[in-house]
Amino acid sequence: MINFSFPELSDREWLAPKLSASGKLGSESAFGTLFLWKNTYYSKICRVQDAVLFCFSGPLHTYNMPLCDKSRLTEMMELMIADAADRKIPFQLWGATKEQTEELMQLFPGRFQYELDRNGSDYIYESEKLIRLSGRKFHGKRNHIAQFERKYDWSYEDLSHENLEDCRSVAKQWCRDHGEIYDKNASASEPCAIDRALDHFDALHLAGGLIRVEGKPVAFTIGEEINPNVYLLHFEKALDGYDGLYAVINHEYAARHLEKYELINREEDMGIEGLRKAKLSYHPFLLLNRYRVTLAGKNGDADN
Repeated sequence: MINFSFPELSDREWLAPKLSASGKLGSESAFGTLFLWKNTYYSKICRVQDAVLFCFSGPLHTYNMPLCDKSRLTEMMELMIADAADRKIPFQLWGATKEQTEELMQLFPGRFQYELDRNGSDYIYESEKLIRLSGRKFHGKRNHIAQFERKYDWSYEDLSHENLEDCRSVAKQWCRDHGEIYDKNASASEPCAIDRALDHFDALHLAGGLIRVEGKPVAFTIGEEINPNVYLLHFEKALDGYDGLYAVINHEYAARHLEKYELINREEDMGIEGLRKAKLSYHPFLLLNRYRVTLAGKNGDADN
């Protein structure tokens, strides 16, 4: 069997450069994603010479697309299929892009079946458009920001050790307001991932911004670079009761720090109607569709 293990902070030194050099756009191409959500999705990694394999090792053991040279893709796919057979589980792989499914079709004609996971597809935006908010289609966003600026005594500040605890307080209040429990020890939860981000902020090379209204912390965002062209926003939380607050934290951080990036990945909507509406309202440049890949025939048994 493949010897998968949970990513540790020490793995960032060798894995982050490989992820960046791949030039991929997906959120899983940021080391922070693998580390922050490892207790939620049971994300694991394994080095195989110069290649890297990934899996989600929860109840439904699922592989991800390998990070390897194209010349080794067939070898790595066969290795994962054999691993599933050794574990006596059906082989399934999640997260393949449309381009990657086409590559698999060429290498393995008729061997796999592909199913679109719309809920897990990443929203990719052009940085310039999120910063400028120009044109009629962003008129509403500009109005929300203008109304917020007129209505509230507010300030923006970059995240640092002096205000990370303020982010935690915003996250806790957000959970209370939305009927959720903020339990940093509940491993399969967003609060756990946020706590891990705040606890290892510098080691993970994260960055972010905070909004205050009359001195009170009310919104924050946290992200990291995927590669020199693409930036990923991991978390964005804003308290209820402040009209336009989400638009302001979104715009302020992008305008101050993301101009050098061509694209911004704001992750998936998880099938949540309100979240999907909000993400679509910013007119994504690309919806990075994700596919689930399984073996064709005989219910996808790994030994087929």
